[in-house]
Parts: sequence; structure tokens; C-alpha cells
Amino acid sequence: MPPKQIPVESSKSSAQSIEIGKIRTDGGTQARYQLYEEVAAEYAEDIRLGKEYPPIIVFFDGKEYWLADGFHRVEARRMLKEKKVDAEVHLGTQRDAVLYAVGANSTHGLRRTNADKRRAVERLLRDEEWSQWSDREIARRTFVSQPFVSKLRAELADDSANSESMIRTVQRGGTTYEVDTTNIGQNANQEKKSAKRQRSKKQDKQATIEGNVSSSKQVKQGETWKLGKSHYLFCGDSDSSNFQRRLPTEISLLLIFTQSSTQWPKIMPPNVISALSFCSPFIGEIRLDDLRPVVEKILESTTDAGDTVLMFNLPDPSIYILMDNLDCSCYCAETDPQRCTDALTAWSITNKPAKKLSPN
Repeated sequence: MPPKQIPVESSKSSAQSIEIGKIRTDGGTQARYQLYEEVAAEYAEDIRLGKEYPPIIVFFDGKEYWLADGFHRVEARRMLKEKKVDAEVHLGTQRDAVLYAVGANSTHGLRRTNADKRRAVERLLRDEEWSQWSDREIARRTFVSQPFVSKLRAELADDSANSESMIRTVQRGGTTYEVDTTNIGQNANQEKKSAKRQRSKKQDKQATIEGNVSSSKQVKQGETWKLGKSHYLFCGDSDSSNFQRRLPTEISLLLIFTQSSTQWPKIMPPNVISALSFCSPFIGEIRLDDLRPVVEKILESTTDAGDTVLMFNLPDPSIYILMDNLDCSCYCAETDPQRCTDALTAWSITNKPAKKLSPN
């Protein structure tokens, strides 16, 4: 169940109408642990009936509009097939949007869960600049208690020797910007792991929602992970020899998830029996609940138990759980370390092993 909603006060600031397609949601500005489809659907129904919601908050850097607050409201507009949304526009960079987002929804909108608060604090603690701030200042920015920040800082310090900068500078379409690759969980100590094994499946699922599943490991570029007995996750390009060497001789189904048609494979691998491509600029926001019936129908009609599915890019971090339930072996290449890490976090609720493999 989603967290309780807090009444939203009407904004007194002037707003302007912006095309939803121009709003960037892929810059690490989403401070929540997850987006609740049922909440967006409720907002959509309210809007359809005439209820007014305050403008969303975006930061404009001269070229891009970075969404800082209002992800559920934007999703609701998309559900209604609307092209524009009212937005309060601030001049600022993607980082300004992130800094605003980590403190958003503390007094309005959908109440933040413990997972939301943890993600917001970790976003600052993992940043080279913001991590230099005092615990008190980070607590002030994220609207949490200072002891909560101190506790998380201590937990992250345990892995500091193996950590690296979580902010990546990348180029897309000639524009240089930063991408948040913040991990959403850290290695739990042995005592916590032992206690976690005693929980029921229902408790484990609830722990995931509340952000208490902390057994995930940070995935780095070039690593290959084995999930369970038959699934493989490679953090890198699908053309990498490290990934290609692990592929079986026959692949029943190839699933391709891209944000641009230019990312489609130029040549279909000869050992692939059938393939299906999904292309959407919002592919990173596809949720498993939306994707499940499509993938299930395809797999049940084209594969048998134990068959191999090859996947380019992760549409949803929980996709491996679906593949496991359908008794298919899944080989996936995903270039974003954050999405790979999210996949390990999602997989952790199965209580099945996830092991990093040595290069072969």
C-alpha cells in the first residue's frame, strides 16, 4: 500500500504551461523510492473530475526542464493523454533540482516512507560535494532528524574503501549533464542477514516497500552477476566480449528495451529464435505491473521451461523475479550501474543467491 497522503496546499506562485514531453525525469531528481501507480491513477481521476492540483516544480538550465517535485502529478497527466502540465519554473541546473527534490513532500502531497527518506539522505551522502556538509545541514535539507543522517553516514562509511563517485557525467544529444547512479541499499551485516532470513515472505515484501531490504551490492561497470541458478546480469554494453562469451548456443526469445530506435541491434543474433522490441523515450519508467501481462503472454507462447531469454536493458528492476517465476533463464546486458544495483535489491526479496562472477 502507498503511504498516507498529506493535503496539498494550493501554490500561490504563478505557473506556466509546459509540454510534458520536454520535462526531464531521468537525471536522478526522483527522490522517492518508487512511484505508486495507484496514487497517480487517483490523481488522474481527480483531475478528470475537475479537481485542481498545484503546479509541479521544474528547474530550467536554459535548455532542459528538470522535474524536481510532482512525479505522480505528471504521471497522472500522462494517464489522461494530456500533452501539457502547469509548472512553477525555477532557473537552475539538474543538481539544483536534485537538491530541491530531496526535501520535497515533507509537508504536502504523498507522505514520504522511510525508504523515501533514506534515499534522499543517501543521495546527498554519496555526492562528492554534498557529503562534506554536516549531518545537521543534510538533515535540514532533507527534513529528517540529525541522528538519522548520522546513522546512515556511519553505515556508508563501512563500504567507503570500495566506493566510487556515484555521479556520472555523460553526454546525450550534444548535451553534457550529470546522472545519479546512487545505490539504493548497502551490504547488511551478518546479524541483520540472519534476522532477515526468519521473516515471512509477506514481511519481506513489506520491508522492500519500506526500504528495509539492504542486502543489495553496488554494481560496477563491466561486472557480471549470477542471480539464482540460471540468471545473468552484465553491467555494460551487449556487444562486450565478456557478455557474449557467456551466452548459450540457443536463445528462445530476445527482448529489446530502448529509448531510441538508434539503439536497436543492427544485426539480429543468428541464434535467436524470436524477438520483440520496445521503444519509448520513457522506457526507464515502465513498471513491472504494466509489463507483466505482455511478457508473460510472449514467454508462455514462445518458450518452454528452462529456455533462455536474452534481454537488452532492464525495463524494471523486478524483471528477474518474473523470469524466475516463469522458469526461464535470463541473460541481460544493462549499461546503467544504478539500474543493475536496483535489480539486485529487488532480487534480494527472493532470498536466493546473487554472486559476482570473475571475468572469463
